[in-house]
Amino acid sequence: MQEKLVELRLSKAQRKAAAKHLKEYFTLPSRIESKKAMAEAAATKMTPGYHPSEVQTNQAPSSKIERYTMVMSEVAYLEKRYALLHTIYSTQIDEQQRELWDLLYDPRYYRSDEGVMRDMHIGTRKQYYRIKHKLLVRIHEHFGEEY
Repeated sequence: MQEKLVELRLSKAQRKAAAKHLKEYFTLPSRIESKKAMAEAAATKMTPGYHPSEVQTNQAPSSKIERYTMVMSEVAYLEKRYALLHTIYSTQIDEQQRELWDLLYDPRYYRSDEGVMRDMHIGTRKQYYRIKHKLLVRIHEHFGEEY
Protein backbone atom coordinates (compact mmCIF):
# COMPACT_ATOMS: atom_id res chain seq x y z
CA MET A 1 0.00 0.00 0.00
CA GLN A 2 1.34 3.37 -0.93
CA GLU A 3 1.07 6.08 1.69
CA LYS A 4 -0.64 9.32 0.80
CA LEU A 5 1.51 12.43 0.96
CA VAL A 6 -1.20 14.38 2.73
CA GLU A 7 -2.72 12.48 5.64
CA LEU A 8 -6.46 12.95 6.02
CA ARG A 9 -7.49 14.58 9.30
CA LEU A 10 -10.78 13.20 10.61
CA SER A 11 -13.17 15.11 12.83
CA LYS A 12 -14.60 13.52 15.96
CA ALA A 13 -17.88 12.75 14.16
CA GLN A 14 -16.03 11.13 11.25
CA ARG A 15 -13.96 8.97 13.61
CA LYS A 16 -17.14 7.94 15.41
CA ALA A 17 -18.89 7.01 12.15
CA ALA A 18 -15.86 5.00 10.98
CA ALA A 19 -15.77 3.18 14.33
CA LYS A 20 -19.44 2.24 13.89
CA HIS A 21 -18.60 0.73 10.52
CA LEU A 22 -15.78 -1.26 12.10
CA LYS A 23 -18.15 -2.65 14.75
CA GLU A 24 -20.74 -3.35 12.08
CA TYR A 25 -18.41 -5.86 10.43
CA PHE A 26 -18.99 -8.24 13.34
CA THR A 27 -22.75 -7.67 13.69
CA LEU A 28 -23.89 -7.58 10.06
CA PRO A 29 -23.98 -11.36 9.44
CA SER A 30 -26.49 -11.91 12.25
CA ARG A 31 -28.52 -8.85 11.20
CA ILE A 32 -28.68 -10.14 7.63
CA GLU A 33 -29.90 -13.56 8.79
CA SER A 34 -32.48 -11.89 11.03
CA LYS A 35 -33.76 -9.74 8.16
CA LYS A 36 -33.99 -12.79 5.89
CA ALA A 37 -36.09 -14.54 8.53
CA MET A 38 -38.27 -11.40 8.75
CA ALA A 39 -38.70 -11.46 4.96
CA GLU A 40 -39.83 -15.08 5.05
CA ALA A 41 -42.24 -14.28 7.86
CA ALA A 42 -43.54 -11.26 5.95
CA ALA A 43 -44.16 -13.40 2.87
CA THR A 44 -46.27 -15.89 4.82
CA LYS A 45 -48.04 -13.42 7.12
CA MET A 46 -51.80 -13.25 6.80
CA THR A 47 -53.09 -10.11 5.12
CA PRO A 48 -56.19 -8.47 6.63
CA GLY A 49 -59.27 -8.72 4.46
CA TYR A 50 -60.40 -5.09 4.41
CA HIS A 51 -60.20 -2.39 1.81
CA PRO A 52 -57.93 0.62 2.48
CA SER A 53 -59.74 3.86 3.17
CA GLU A 54 -58.81 7.51 3.56
CA VAL A 55 -58.95 7.20 7.34
CA GLN A 56 -56.66 4.20 7.53
CA THR A 57 -54.07 4.83 10.24
CA ASN A 58 -51.67 1.97 9.54
CA GLN A 59 -48.96 3.04 7.08
CA ALA A 60 -47.38 -0.42 6.78
CA PRO A 61 -47.70 -2.19 3.45
CA SER A 62 -50.57 -4.64 3.38
CA SER A 63 -49.32 -6.78 0.51
CA LYS A 64 -47.22 -9.87 1.29
CA ILE A 65 -45.12 -9.29 -1.79
CA GLU A 66 -44.60 -5.63 -0.94
CA ARG A 67 -43.45 -6.47 2.61
CA TYR A 68 -41.15 -9.20 1.30
CA THR A 69 -39.66 -6.91 -1.35
CA MET A 70 -39.02 -4.10 1.14
CA VAL A 71 -37.22 -6.39 3.58
CA MET A 72 -35.21 -8.12 0.84
CA SER A 73 -34.05 -4.77 -0.56
CA GLU A 74 -32.75 -3.92 2.91
CA VAL A 75 -31.04 -7.34 3.04
CA ALA A 76 -29.33 -6.63 -0.30
CA TYR A 77 -28.13 -3.26 1.01
CA LEU A 78 -26.71 -4.84 4.18
CA GLU A 79 -25.01 -7.59 2.16
CA LYS A 80 -23.28 -4.97 -0.02
CA ARG A 81 -22.05 -3.15 3.09
CA TYR A 82 -20.75 -6.39 4.56
CA ALA A 83 -19.02 -7.36 1.30
CA LEU A 84 -17.23 -3.98 1.20
CA LEU A 85 -16.18 -4.29 4.85
CA HIS A 86 -14.95 -7.83 4.22
CA THR A 87 -12.91 -6.68 1.22
CA ILE A 88 -11.29 -3.95 3.31
CA TYR A 89 -10.67 -6.39 6.16
CA SER A 90 -9.16 -9.13 4.04
CA THR A 91 -7.16 -7.25 1.40
CA GLN A 92 -6.73 -3.54 2.07
CA ILE A 93 -5.24 -3.32 5.53
CA ASP A 94 -2.08 -4.71 7.09
CA GLU A 95 -1.80 -7.27 9.90
CA GLN A 96 -1.50 -4.70 12.71
CA GLN A 97 -4.62 -2.86 11.58
CA ARG A 98 -6.50 -6.16 11.26
CA GLU A 99 -5.45 -7.20 14.76
CA LEU A 100 -6.50 -3.80 16.14
CA TRP A 101 -9.86 -4.15 14.32
CA ASP A 102 -10.40 -7.57 15.90
CA LEU A 103 -9.35 -6.58 19.40
CA LEU A 104 -10.96 -3.16 19.68
CA TYR A 105 -14.15 -3.33 17.61
CA ASP A 106 -15.47 -6.87 18.13
CA PRO A 107 -18.50 -6.34 20.41
CA ARG A 108 -17.91 -9.68 22.15
CA TYR A 109 -14.90 -8.10 23.84
CA TYR A 110 -15.10 -4.69 25.43
CA ARG A 111 -11.47 -3.64 25.47
CA SER A 112 -10.10 -0.19 26.10
CA ASP A 113 -7.36 1.41 24.03
CA GLU A 114 -4.88 0.64 26.81
CA GLY A 115 -5.91 -3.02 26.89
CA VAL A 116 -5.51 -3.33 23.12
CA MET A 117 -2.08 -1.63 23.31
CA ARG A 118 -1.05 -4.20 25.91
CA ASP A 119 -2.43 -7.15 23.91
CA MET A 120 -0.71 -5.97 20.72
CA HIS A 121 2.58 -5.29 22.57
CA ILE A 122 2.79 -1.71 21.32
CA GLY A 123 5.16 0.41 23.35
CA THR A 124 4.01 3.96 22.70
CA ARG A 125 0.63 5.62 22.50
CA LYS A 126 1.77 7.53 19.43
CA GLN A 127 2.43 4.32 17.51
CA TYR A 128 -0.91 2.82 18.61
CA TYR A 129 -2.95 5.87 17.64
CA ARG A 130 -1.13 6.10 14.30
CA ILE A 131 -2.25 2.53 13.47
CA LYS A 132 -5.78 3.26 14.66
CA HIS A 133 -5.96 6.51 12.70
CA LYS A 134 -4.84 4.81 9.47
CA LEU A 135 -7.55 2.21 9.93
CA LEU A 136 -10.24 4.82 10.55
CA VAL A 137 -9.08 6.83 7.52
CA ARG A 138 -9.27 3.71 5.32
CA ILE A 139 -12.86 3.11 6.41
CA HIS A 140 -13.75 6.79 5.97
CA GLU A 141 -12.36 6.72 2.42
CA HIS A 142 -14.80 3.96 1.50
CA PHE A 143 -17.92 5.05 3.39
CA GLY A 144 -17.50 8.81 3.78
CA GLU A 145 -19.99 10.64 5.96
CA GLU A 146 -22.65 7.98 5.54
CA TYR A 147 -24.00 6.00 8.48
